[in-house]
Amino acid sequence: MKNCRFDLRSTSVRHRWLIVLLGVSLAVYFLLLIPGLVDPLRVFVTPDAMRYELLAKNLLSGNGYSLATALSYTADSAFVPIYPLLLAGIYAICGRVFYVMVVIQILLVLALVALMIRWGSERFSIKIGIITGIFLLFDMGLAFSSVQLMPDVLFLAFLIPSLWFVLRLFEEKASIRSGLGAGVLLGIATLIRPVGLYFPLLVPFLFLTKKPTRARLMGYGVLLLSYILIVSPWFVRNRLVFGRFFLSSVQWVNLVERHAAPVKTVIEEKTPLEAEFDIKERAFERHGRPISHADSFFIASREAIRYVIKHPVRYAGIYFAGILKTFLPLGLIEFPRFYTNPQLEFRSIGALIHTEILLLRFGEALRLIWEERVVSTGGIFFLYVAAFLFKLFIIGLALRGFLIKGFRSPFNLLAFMVAIYFMGVTGPAGQPRHFLPLLPLAALLAAHGLASGNLKKTNTLRRL
Repeated sequence: MKNCRFDLRSTSVRHRWLIVLLGVSLAVYFLLLIPGLVDPLRVFVTPDAMRYELLAKNLLSGNGYSLATALSYTADSAFVPIYPLLLAGIYAICGRVFYVMVVIQILLVLALVALMIRWGSERFSIKIGIITGIFLLFDMGLAFSSVQLMPDVLFLAFLIPSLWFVLRLFEEKASIRSGLGAGVLLGIATLIRPVGLYFPLLVPFLFLTKKPTRARLMGYGVLLLSYILIVSPWFVRNRLVFGRFFLSSVQWVNLVERHAAPVKTVIEEKTPLEAEFDIKERAFERHGRPISHADSFFIASREAIRYVIKHPVRYAGIYFAGILKTFLPLGLIEFPRFYTNPQLEFRSIGALIHTEILLLRFGEALRLIWEERVVSTGGIFFLYVAAFLFKLFIIGLALRGFLIKGFRSPFNLLAFMVAIYFMGVTGPAGQPRHFLPLLPLAALLAAHGLASGNLKKTNTLRRL
């Protein structure tokens, strides 16, 4: 690896045009934020945003960790604690000034961009580092996430540095300390978003590119131990409150509502609500009545798994459709609410689209999207199309950068693991926000793919 110390003076001379483009992309980033900065309602266009704030307000009011709005304030089992606790702390100090959290998230995005510029500079070149920063600042999904009361940006702020430590561990750069840093940061990230729970179990796949030396094995052992110590208190809390060891009930909810119910809706010609109710009732008949709300979804998830296993072909259809949704720049409800009117009301069409896909009526699915989402957005939808094309551009360049070294590179293998885990595992529950964990790594690979292509052209011209 080259020594790519970032010398601002020499860099600004050698890469003047890139520095200018970096400034332009930073301006574009703030332009994309304007709706969220001028209208408070736009900070809450993502459905879960209001739930996070409700948790914070109940904590401050002494009503416990609850989403209830009245007695008896039943404890919540789906949301992990760090983001609501941080929001509650900000409210306790500043009052209900949620823009403080927005400002923190914007600063975190800028810090993340700086980290990726450094990472790209160290791993490849200063030029690639700057291009990585430009790609990140042009991404609409990242800009949108920074002005929502959602944990995505905070999650990235811990996940991406943890991946940096993981690579240092396997490159035997202070393996023990790197393992400790990776484990602690991954643990905190998991308590921000539960989707990261099983990711540490994928880390040993990096041994395919690096031999399992004693230092690497010890580093990974420290990673696992520190990770378990960070996340285990919330498992204990849920055991005391709900009678089971688990991190979040959201995975069980998704198995019932997003995985099994759509398949059952098509096969048995039921409404989504009827399908969910039927899955739960059959599960309770088989496994007994639940003792809590969380327990009801745990029991129902067993029936949901059983149902999708019985219908693998239909399930594969909605699974693939869910993965495709992660490639969208924003959700098709969040975009019109954020960029046109935050009070727009939309009927839920997710289940209807799943039904049309399972029935192989793709034209009808597209018609629903067009009439229910695109038409109501109006001319501003060109911005959505531009963001979608830019995302495809990044993905295409990232694949090009990936293919230069393929799986021989630990970084490439790590990026592949992040893609498979955070995008592939979610399946039918896939959303554009599930692409965000991959975005910084994809931007770096895209910068590598772009710069490598230009380098090949330069070398060819020189030979001619």
